[in-house]
Amino acid sequence: MNRRQVLCVALAPVLVVGFGAACSKPRPPASSVQVVDPGTSGPATGSPTPALPAAPLTGLPVSAPAVAARQAVAVPLRVSRSTTPAGLDAADLVYAEFAESDTLHLTAVFQSRDAAKVGPVTEVRPVDIRSVAVLRPFVGYAGGPTGFLTQFAQSGLAGITSAERGAKVFKADHTSTAALWNVAPKGGQPPTPALDHATDDDPLAAHDLVPAHELTVDVRGGPPMIWRYDQQKSHWVSKVGTVTVTAASVFVLTMEYRTLQVRHPSPRSLPAAKVFGVGAVVAVSGPSSAKGRWRKPGLDLACTIADSGGDIMQPRPGNAWVIYAPTTAKVTVR
Repeated sequence: MNRRQVLCVALAPVLVVGFGAACSKPRPPASSVQVVDPGTSGPATGSPTPALPAAPLTGLPVSAPAVAARQAVAVPLRVSRSTTPAGLDAADLVYAEFAESDTLHLTAVFQSRDAAKVGPVTEVRPVDIRSVAVLRPFVGYAGGPTGFLTQFAQSGLAGITSAERGAKVFKADHTSTAALWNVAPKGGQPPTPALDHATDDDPLAAHDLVPAHELTVDVRGGPPMIWRYDQQKSHWVSKVGTVTVTAASVFVLTMEYRTLQVRHPSPRSLPAAKVFGVGAVVAVSGPSSAKGRWRKPGLDLACTIADSGGDIMQPRPGNAWVIYAPTTAKVTVR
């Protein structure tokens, strides 16, 4: 497959978030046409079973055609070392920000699979809005500071808080994808593909690809994140809170963090990742790793991730984690 040089374009109806679409393959040569000798049985003439479409966020076949066409839903979660989060392995995408008090603020995006229980649901934060606005999901969240709620409203995203019809959508601090889809406005569109997934065993990167079996993200004052590759099951494995999570691919985007001063409803200081900008990236997918650069200029602009030669990275189909690491973090691959 030909690879494209990284480009940053304004959001369009067919915008691809982060990666370019794959090029069409050439038609087979005429010599590949099957010739049947007279008197022999010809090829089967019955109607072939149509292939199921791929999920826009994973690149894997969906369980039914209607699944590929449904809107995504997103849920912010707050996770500490002692938290037992629910639903993460059903998410197509998970964005991770290092939050205060040795916790993670996660944004889980669901589209191709259902989760009967998702949580603990937490407040919406700027990182949620800036990560998923381009995907246009329906968001379930637990309120938030006044300024954050204003940013959410200005983003144009639709959502519901635990204070609205909570008994129908939220149980304590948890929800489900079915409950969110049930109350989402009609007419929601599926997200455009978030990754340019590899096909035909294409490598993750065209430049500086190296073998990998362990990825560590060490953040001072933050929970440790160690991912290890399971060769037998062909996925990456980590522990978040008290549960084990898996991913086909993991992207670590290094960026600056700033401190937000929240006044309402209660004064406090919050660390926040600066999702807009440029920076270094370390990616793992399959048994390989590559380094490169990421770029996201704004809310409705795509985030592109390229290898060291400027070619778009192509992870394996499947779910992915995107980790926002502060510039002081130590990211190690071996």
